[in-house]
Order: sequence, then C-alpha cells, then structure tokens
Amino acid sequence: MLIAGEAGVGKSRLVRALLEELPDRDRLVLRAQCVDLGDPGLPYLAMVDLVRAVRAFSGTVPATAALLEQFPVLIGLTDPNTSGDDPIDDSRRLQIFDAMAALLGRLGDLAGPVVVVVEDVQWLDSSSAAFLRFLLSRMTTERLAVIGTVRTDGLAARPGARQLLNALDRLPSVRRIDLKPFDGDEVAEYLSRLDAPASPELAAEVFRRTGGNAYYVQTLAASADDTGIDGGLPRALADLLVGRLDGLSDDVTAVVRAAAVGAQAVPDRLLRSVAGLSDAATDEALRVAVAEGFLVIDGRGFSFAHDLLRSAVYDDLLPGERARLHGRYAAGLEARIGGTAHAAHVAHHYAEAQDPTKLLTWSVRAAEEAMLVVAPAEALEHLEHALAAWPAVADPATAAGLGEGRLAIRAARAAGLAGQSATARDWASRAVELCDPEDDPVGALQARAQLAGHLVAVDAGDQAVAAAEAAVRLAEQDEIDEASVAIAYAVLARALLAARRADDARPAADRALDAARAAGAPGLEVDALTTSAFLDELGGDREAAAARLGGALRLARDQGELAAELRVHYMLASLHYYNGDVAASLPVIAAAMARVTQSGLLWSDPGVELRVLDTVARFATGDLTGSLAAAQATSGTPPDVAAARLAAVSCHPAVALGDPDAARRLGDLRRSWDVDPQVALVAGGCEADHLTWEGDLAGAVAVAERAQAQLDSAVGPGMYGGLWLSALGLAALADDAAGCRSRREDTALAAVLEKGEVLMRRVEGLVASGRGRPGGLGPEGRAWHARAVAEHARLHGVPAVAPWQDALDAFGYGHVYEQARCHWRLAEALVAAGDRDGARAHAEQAASLAEQMQAEPLRQAVAATIAGARLSASAGAESVFTKREQEIIALVAEGLTNREIGQRLFISEKTASVHLSNLMAKLNVSSRTEAVTVAQRRGLLNVI
Repeated sequence: MLIAGEAGVGKSRLVRALLEELPDRDRLVLRAQCVDLGDPGLPYLAMVDLVRAVRAFSGTVPATAALLEQFPVLIGLTDPNTSGDDPIDDSRRLQIFDAMAALLGRLGDLAGPVVVVVEDVQWLDSSSAAFLRFLLSRMTTERLAVIGTVRTDGLAARPGARQLLNALDRLPSVRRIDLKPFDGDEVAEYLSRLDAPASPELAAEVFRRTGGNAYYVQTLAASADDTGIDGGLPRALADLLVGRLDGLSDDVTAVVRAAAVGAQAVPDRLLRSVAGLSDAATDEALRVAVAEGFLVIDGRGFSFAHDLLRSAVYDDLLPGERARLHGRYAAGLEARIGGTAHAAHVAHHYAEAQDPTKLLTWSVRAAEEAMLVVAPAEALEHLEHALAAWPAVADPATAAGLGEGRLAIRAARAAGLAGQSATARDWASRAVELCDPEDDPVGALQARAQLAGHLVAVDAGDQAVAAAEAAVRLAEQDEIDEASVAIAYAVLARALLAARRADDARPAADRALDAARAAGAPGLEVDALTTSAFLDELGGDREAAAARLGGALRLARDQGELAAELRVHYMLASLHYYNGDVAASLPVIAAAMARVTQSGLLWSDPGVELRVLDTVARFATGDLTGSLAAAQATSGTPPDVAAARLAAVSCHPAVALGDPDAARRLGDLRRSWDVDPQVALVAGGCEADHLTWEGDLAGAVAVAERAQAQLDSAVGPGMYGGLWLSALGLAALADDAAGCRSRREDTALAAVLEKGEVLMRRVEGLVASGRGRPGGLGPEGRAWHARAVAEHARLHGVPAVAPWQDALDAFGYGHVYEQARCHWRLAEALVAAGDRDGARAHAEQAASLAEQMQAEPLRQAVAATIAGARLSASAGAESVFTKREQEIIALVAEGLTNREIGQRLFISEKTASVHLSNLMAKLNVSSRTEAVTVAQRRGLLNVI
C-alpha cells in the first residue's frame, strides 16, 4: 500500500493509526526511515534499517534468534567499512535482494504477519528502491504487508523518485491511497475535537491560511487561544515553526539546530559533540526539546517529530552557522563518535561544510564503498563530486590517494556499469587527457582502452581503433604487466571488428588470448575467446566458432565471470540467429535469459542484447504474444537506452497483432528516436508498417524516410537496416499505386512510381556496398532485398509471381510472419497471372498462419483477398461484411449520400447510416472516402 500526499497531510499518522489497531501479539512491524542525504545518497540505507530491526526483534524471540545468521550477506550490509580496488561482484545485488526477500518471508512464517513500513519513499536510495521493486514484483503468498509513505510535493526535482512511483503504480500488487487535505468542514470538525473548541471564524481562518493541510492545522491549533492564533497568523509556516524556539533557552535552541543538520536520527554522543555543551546542559536541553515536541527519542539517539519542522529549523540557519555545524558533524563521524560512519554520510557533511580537501578524500572512499555493494550510479556521483573538488585542493593526489587521471578512469568505469554510456565516454576522454604516458603508462593504457571500449559500443569503429592502437603502443613497453597487455589487445580486436577489419583483428585477438593466459586473468581470456569465435564465424567456420564459444562458456562458469559468460551466451545465440537458424537460437536464448535473471545483470550490455534478441526471435517464429511478453517481462527500471530499445522491439508484435495500443506505443517512441540508432530504425519501420495496415500510405512512406534520415545522421549512410525501411516504403507505395490506377489518377501515379525508383536505387546500393553486422549481408538481409524486389514489381502493376516466390523462399530461414505475408502477396500475383489453384493454396496457407499467430491485420487482408478473388467456396464477402454492408459500401463508392442509399435500398436514412458506421468500424476508418479506399485496396469492392 502506497500512501501519497503532500508533506503534513497525515500519511504517517494514518500508518500509526493502522498499527495501533493491530494486536502486538499478531504482527511484527519493521520500520525504515528514508532521509534526504543529498545525491547520490547512501546505498541500501533503508535495507540496513530493516536488517537492524530484524536483529533487534530476533534478539528477543528465541524462535527467530538464529534466523538472521542464515543470511550473512545481509549482516554485511551493516558493516560496509571496507575499501580498496577489489573486483566488483556483479551478482551481489541479486544475492542481497533474494536474501532480504527470503528473510521477510521466513519471518512471516515464524512470527506471524510482517508489516514493513517505509517512510518517505521519495528519499529512498536507488539501491533500496531497486529492492522494493524486486520485492513487490516477487510477492505471492508471503505473510507480508509493505506500506510506504511518499511526499508528492517536490517530486519535480526528483526524477528518480518519479520513475520509482511510476514503476510501483504499474505493479498489480500495489495499491495507492492519495491523501487529500481537509476541506473546510473537516478542519472545523478536527478543531472541535480539541480540548478548547475553536469558533467557526477561527476554523475558517485556519482553513484559509493552511489549505487544510493536517499538520499545518495541528500546528496552528496548538498555539490558538480564545482570541485567535497568537494574536494573528504568521506570514509563513516556516516562521511559525521556527518561532516556537523563541521562548526556549539558548541551550535548547543549540541542540535543536544541531539535530537539524544531522538530517536522520542522530546518536546521542554525536549530537552532544556537535552541540558543544556540557553533558548536564545537554541533558536538560534534550528534555525540554522532547517535551516541547521538537525531538523524539529514536533508539539511542534523537530525530525530529516531523521533517517539516527539521526543514524549517535548518533553513533558518545562517550560512556560516550551517557550514560550521556540518563541519562538526563530519569531524564527529570521522572520529566515529556515536557509532560507525558511512563514507557517503561523512562526504555529505564535508560538502556542506565547504571543505574541499576532506570532501575529496571522503568522496573517493564513498565511491569505493558504493562499488563494493554494486551501486555504480552512486559511485559515479561521488567520483564526480571528488573530481569537481580537485582544483580547490592544495595537494589533491595525496587527499584522494590517487591521481586525477586514475580517478577519471574510475568514473568512466562506474558510468559504464550504471548504463550511462555518454557520460562514460566523456570521462574516458578526460582520463586520456589526464594520464601522462610518461608518468603513468598503465593508467594511460587503461584510459585509452576504456575509451575504445565505449566507442565500440556506439559503433564508432575508426575512432575506437585509434584509441585502442594508442593503448597497444603503451602495452609494448617493458614495464607493462601482462593483464594490461591483454586489455589493450582485446579492445583492439573488438575495435577492428567494429571497423570491419576482420583480417587485422585475428592477430590482436590471438595476442590478447596469450597475454590473458599468461596473466592468469580468466575474464580477459573469455573475452578474447569470444572475439576469436566471432572471427571463426566470419571466416565461415561455424563449427569452430561454436566449439570455441563452448570452451569460453565453461571457463566463465568455472571462474564465476558472470558478465563474460553472458557475452558468450549472446554470441552463441547470435551464431544461430544471424546465420539463418532462428529455431535453434531459441533454446540458447532461453538458457541465456535464465542466467541473466540469476546473475542480476539485467541491464548489462549482453543482458539487454539478449532480451532484444529474445523478443525479435520469438516474433520471427510467429510467437507474437510471446514476443510481446518477452519485451515487457522486465524486473526493475531499465536505463533510458535499454527501455527505449525494448519499447521499440515490442512494436514488432504489437503491430502484427493489431494491438489497439500500438499507435500510442509508436507515438511515445518518437521522442526517443535520438536515444539510439536502433530505436529510430525499429520504431520507424514498425510505424511505417502500422500506417500501411491502417491505409495511411503517404504517412507510412514519410515515416520510413524520416527513420532512414535519422539512421544516416546517427551512424552514416549505408547501414543494412535501410533495406527493411526501403522495403516497407515500397510496400506502401505499391498500395498507393494500385489505388491511383483504380481511380485513374495518372499524375499521382507517376509521382508514386518516381518515389519507388528512388527507394529501389537505395536498395541496390545497400546490397552492393552496405554495411551492418560484420560478415556481409546475411539471410535476413537477403530476404528483405527479395521482398523489396517483389514490392517494386507490384508497384509497377506486374503479376510478380517469381519475385514473390523468391521472397517466400528467402524468408524460409525461419521468419514465419514474413512468410505468411509473402504467401498472401504470392496468392494475389497468381490470381493476376490466372493461376487460381496456385493462388488458393498460398492464400489458404497465409490464412492458416495468420490465424495461428493471431495476426489480425494480416488475417483480415488475406480474408479480403480470398473473398475478392473468390478463392474459396466457403469464404465470401460475408467473412468481412454482411450482405447489406456489401450493398452499402458499393453505393458509397458510387458517391451516393445516406439519403440516396436509403432510397435505393428502400431503407431509412438512419438505418443506412448505422450500417455505414458498422462497416467503417470493421475497416478501422473514420471517413467515407477512406472506407472506399481501404475496401478497394483489400479487394472488397470486387465482390459487389
């Protein structure tokens, strides 16, 4: 249950009321209080609160005392004070999530229903947010209730919080309550229940000034007397809240102000250190602060009764006063006064204290901690804070413990792991500038290798080769270790492949493999083996490629190299799919997707590529509903590029199924065309196909051309994807030409034919000298070339039996949906050529496949062809229209009005209008002219 509303509306009070009604013996309540520590925050903070709550509970209940010990990965969350350059365990996040979910489920079995309360979800750190999505997606029969409160004001400045709420709103297990402020009557009712009931005039004034916010009303009412509210309402709520301190002693004010800087619950010892008072004075000040309702006792420390109060006190501090208090907090945390300190917490206070030297030191440590718990997004923000502070520090290298160039390399690595590819390239470029090859050859090599790898990811082959070659030159120096040599040559091999220089890539891959083995680096060895296998495939030796990939897969599994293992899985699946064996790719993809889920590397490059390939392969085999599910079966919130790519490939099955939501999907994707070239290609092509089915032929051609222009602009002209776009454009033009001929519009027909020739010249140019996946035009590309040739013949009104048979054969590599479409078009060509028996066989096959796939637009089109050409004795126009609708569409085609149609058919004008509306709905059109055009294109007018 998500309880949402503005600050002070009563969310926490509603939760408290619920808990007060539950008998203590029948439930266990675990609380997590999210706090605003600034960006990037403290990884897993909310989960740490829950683990500590479980630990406190298990210490008092013998049946559960040993339960937490079964999950050591969770106990480790509460002691993150480790640092260094240890390798990242990419599977740890999933282990933590699984362990936490299992722990809550076991607690429900042992201790009765568990109520998890997460306060202020808008401040939830990204790691805990990912767990919350994970938990709520997996909950089934557990005795578990999760209640979250979220402030809806201020979300405009928190895109991460908005994204989380949108994701939670889509989960079927989540319900949301949006609390509204009191109305005027409710304010009066609330005030009437107080010890000193307010007059109607006062109630109206309170409502006017507060807008009905429950906390504001409560605060104002607390200061009211018979004559009003302290002689009149203050000009702003903050003045009212802070004004409550005016009558208290300086010691109380000092303690409250010190607590306000702490943000979250402040340990007693730390609060005393920051306040700077004697123990006796602090004791007395704390008693008053608690009695007056400013602070509440929270475990072994103190927190504010309401965050609005804390914010008001904090905002009232003078800049110098605020900086000094933050500095005291940071010093106290650094000295571990009051308990263990997280580096992120210390770094936050030093940032607010405007101490760049300490900020640099602790930001680097915070980034190390974040990387150790697989939180690269938080690590990147800490590293960027450190790099921003660098120029203001007298001796930054000493403060950071490493050079600026090495720090930029870490930022590039973290950005890559966080899915922020553009940021990763920027930091890698900066690292290249900062790492001097003379002073730090290893760092200079790593920087150039990082840059080359990120350039390969965006298909910038020539630039990647230049950066990789610079890394290789450094690798040839005597003092460079073998692992660095392996890194340099491995990225060079991949860069040469991206630049379509396969012959040059083989020696680099072999050198990388030798160096990786000499260095005892299994991850690098797997990477080199995978590249070598791809080179085997390009050389035509698929058996050698499969054998090499099998060895790489076993090595990756044995050594626990999850990321490398997933790349091998993707290459194995690609080996089958792109060589025309789609059916064989499916079990390989299924096994790979299982490993993606187990590893938790959902949004790594191979993880995303495998999900995209899974969606496309299922679509090709005719499993349209499975394809749609594969694109949507995501856990958590993907990075923007991954989300856009998955949304784009989901349009393949959506358009083929005739999904009513397809138009909206395609419309939403137009804003994301520039995110990745594949998004523009796939979304543009799918939209062109959708518009063709809908009868908007000019729109279909225009969209295909826009997508082609976007593709050319992003990656340069000549990409094989243009074959698909051109074939779709030719299909729309062929339909348009048929309409022009039927209407005898010779001028329009000439323009359509001219556009078709432009597209066909592009197709032939791409076949002759295009580029795409290394290795040249594959089965899929050859099939789309064949279809483009067939559509071009149809454009010119030729009975293109041979071209459509060639296209049908070309799609025989495993693209069932396109085979069905080719059967349909071949049937039309055979009808035109006078071979009705041959046409009937192909039409029936197309109808059967369309029915099996539930491909509604294709099914309707095939039914119209069968009816129009009378290819089946059992299938006539009634498969689409009723007899009366057939009569009416024929009269509409003659140009008759509804009144004239009624007179001709001896029915009322209203009845004619109803029949016309029904047939227009069947055709999915909105005008009489469009109805005639679509009916003619589908062959429905020929039966009248």
